[in-house]
Amino acid sequence: MRKSYLLLLFMSLFWHSCQRHPATNNAIEIEFDENLVILGITKVCTEIDTAFIGNYKMTFADTLIELYKYRGYKPFFIEEEGFASPGTLLEYLKHSSRHGINPERYNIKILSSIADSILDTSKHTLDYEQIAKLDFLLSDSYLRYNSDILYGIVNPTELDSENYSIPLPKRKWDPIGNLLDSDRLELLEEIQPVNPAYVLLQKELDSLVSRQDSIRPVKITFNEKKLEAGKHSGSLPSIVHNLRELGFLDSLYIPDPGNHYDSLLFQIVKRFQSRYGLADDGVIGKNTIDQLNISPSERIEIIKINLERMRWTTYSDSQRYILVNIPDFHVYGIENGEVKTKIKVCVGQKRERYYEERKKLYKKTNNWHHRPKNFETPQVYSRIDMIITNPPWVVPTSIAKNETYYEIMKDSTYLKRLGFKVFKGNEQIDHSTVNWNEYSPNNLPFNFVQDPGGANALGRLKFMFNNKYAIYLHDTPTRPPFATLPRAVSHGCVRVEKPLQLAEFILNGDEKLQIDDIKVEIGVKPEDKELLDKYYANSRKKAATKMNYLSSPIPVFVDYLTAWVDQKGELQFRPDVYEKDHILLKALKEKGAI
Repeated sequence: MRKSYLLLLFMSLFWHSCQRHPATNNAIEIEFDENLVILGITKVCTEIDTAFIGNYKMTFADTLIELYKYRGYKPFFIEEEGFASPGTLLEYLKHSSRHGINPERYNIKILSSIADSILDTSKHTLDYEQIAKLDFLLSDSYLRYNSDILYGIVNPTELDSENYSIPLPKRKWDPIGNLLDSDRLELLEEIQPVNPAYVLLQKELDSLVSRQDSIRPVKITFNEKKLEAGKHSGSLPSIVHNLRELGFLDSLYIPDPGNHYDSLLFQIVKRFQSRYGLADDGVIGKNTIDQLNISPSERIEIIKINLERMRWTTYSDSQRYILVNIPDFHVYGIENGEVKTKIKVCVGQKRERYYEERKKLYKKTNNWHHRPKNFETPQVYSRIDMIITNPPWVVPTSIAKNETYYEIMKDSTYLKRLGFKVFKGNEQIDHSTVNWNEYSPNNLPFNFVQDPGGANALGRLKFMFNNKYAIYLHDTPTRPPFATLPRAVSHGCVRVEKPLQLAEFILNGDEKLQIDDIKVEIGVKPEDKELLDKYYANSRKKAATKMNYLSSPIPVFVDYLTAWVDQKGELQFRPDVYEKDHILLKALKEKGAI
């Protein structure tokens, strides 16, 4: 089938898509033979190296061969109506930088080079073999772009198979379906993320990239252990300079010529510390200096890393859910996209140094002393469906062997004093009759259960959700860590500073369970006067465990974000407590995404 039409110069079309030059208005009448394009695509599909075409690394070659075969080898983008569609696609590929993705991941320069070779302006002819190759490569880039935007570039479970268990989001689109759709170009707009958290972080990326060259921090040399307000330091000029470059100080602030740490600067430092996840006490130490020394280019990389994390999942903005952000050490109750409650939490300790090496050793020896410690809180999605009041604590085997055993050896009253029962199999035994010197962490045939009460490690409330790690959110009698940072101190579960406040958010609107029901069970006076008799009766009894089921389970995300925009519109950064950022950054660079 031969068609004749006015063709905008192909080369100028592509360069218009890839550079900031206006397209030319030159037009040439050229015959276009779709049959020759089909023959060219057939040849490409039968002779293609499934990894490369020239210097172009393929991602979906095998899939595309089957899709072209299904369509009778008709092109997806080079059609008889003209060549406008490649330009539209290339505009999206070029603007992938707005998502923190390097546009060259989609091989724009190679695509443009092939486009340049298609039209012989002297003979007014087309190179159909190059047209076929171009259509194939455009289709590959289309699928790659769709997959990147919809699901992310890196598979998070490949980065951390042990501690990641959040399913990929269910989208109403899929890359292959989009390519087969006749409205495939319009769908490029529909797949753009609309999650407000993602869009806000995109805007911050654009802003920082545009200002990057004008931000010129200096490397701060800091030899003091700490610098408190009212003291003097030769490092202050550099500190002031970097705070000014980051927008925390304006030109009106005049630093003390004697390098005196004054009260105004003290307030500015506190604000900086709060924004960057540090203890906002105004005391300048190593952590504050480390954050001030991070360059704009490193901050840009951190934002790009977190945009990728946000592509891995979708927090609903139309329902209520719980979000624990591990590096932020807070749990949020969110409803209709708004933060309704924010509470401090403690999360799991960072895995020990040389973890991977020790894990290999443990596999060889099976010696408990060689087992590496990994108490990092995993990333999980589930639903809280139960609140247990006055829970007992069944001591995990790892804690029993690594800690409980040694506490018993140090203090013969430990078990009785903290209310532990000891079981051998299913039989409770009198722990005072056990000769603990006969046992070791490698030979400890006992289970330990702590009774409910004030000393119980889980406190008075336990928030249950199904997950393969057996973690949960819970109260705690150990209060001092909530006044410190970082708060990576637990064995993996999430300790909540104000569990009643969290329970109140969870139960708001529950059809059966009210917050006063929970209060009565744990010995807190209820607001409902009709429950006072029950409250006074319970106060005279031993704390009893009760499982309180929610009528409507609430989604819970335990996730890991080191950059986001808060409710006030302020860009927040957090220290990479589990050192996950550099692992993800390396993976993105290996895939040509950054």
